Amino acid sequence: MEDFVKVKVIDRTQLILDIFAQRASSKEGKVQVELAQLNYILPRLGGKGILLSRLGGGIGTRGPGEQKLEMDRRRIKDRIASLKNQLRHLTSQRASLRAARKKHQLPTAALVGYTNAGKSTLFNALTDSKVLVLDKLFATLDPTIRRFELPNGQKVLFVDTVGFLTRLPHHLIEAFKATLEEISGADILMHVIDISHPKAKEHSIAVFDVLKRLQADKKPVITLLNKVDKIPSEEELRVLRGDFPEGLAISALKKEGLGNLVKELQQRLPVTLRYVRLKCSSSKASLLNIIHSKGSILKIEYDAKWIYLEARIPEILMGKLLKYGFVLL
Repeated sequence: MEDFVKVKVIDRTQLILDIFAQRASSKEGKVQVELAQLNYILPRLGGKGILLSRLGGGIGTRGPGEQKLEMDRRRIKDRIASLKNQLRHLTSQRASLRAARKKHQLPTAALVGYTNAGKSTLFNALTDSKVLVLDKLFATLDPTIRRFELPNGQKVLFVDTVGFLTRLPHHLIEAFKATLEEISGADILMHVIDISHPKAKEHSIAVFDVLKRLQADKKPVITLLNKVDKIPSEEELRVLRGDFPEGLAISALKKEGLGNLVKELQQRLPVTLRYVRLKCSSSKASLLNIIHSKGSILKIEYDAKWIYLEARIPEILMGKLLKYGFVLL
């Protein structure tokens, strides 16, 4: 085809990989994308061969009698092995961070959805963050995590993740497993759907297909029908909601319906905070930061010697506070 039309011809998977390569900014993202590219290219080497300069890496010397195709295969296999080692190290770091979060008993809510459904806009609206928001496919590749406090004082971690796609290439899922494990480790999923899109239902099916491949399709899900501000009438919105009877109508851009979302999340998350009444010496006032960071202080009073407080804290924190000299009332 290239000989006939005189322009470069690529298939759907190559296009997706090229878009990912343009969007990757972190070291982990770049490693994952390059690994996916090389795994896709390796079995397709042939004919005139390919140019590897855009994938990085030096060119090895050609051995006596070695064919260029064989040399390309060897270089790609060596590079794949190197990338896998780097990814193993990065995966270990990410697993350690997840373990630390679990130790502090902070529940996690992962935002999932089709690419360009508005996950990052919602993430920013909820957490006052400044995650990049673009009207483009796969604007977010690297997961971002921020803490949020629910009305009952319970802290929750929101995770913004990469957008999904119909028939997401196998190489991409394999390469991005370290990132996608943030979804597998979440306590609840917030499925963001662009309800204004004519293929909203097909997009939803595609998302659950990927979740199934990640073995995360059995997790509790809150369905969010985003971009309702683009629907011209209530009647049209009512018809569109027919496919998602449990969905909550929101507009992340206009910050509409977020109160209902937070209320639903609070009801669905397991209660992990314990109400306690404590006192500690006034000389230990600096330790109150521990309670602020892991739970919430509901009431506090002081006298000349003691600090009295009512708080909600994770059960695991109780032993540490008693060890530091807090007294349970």
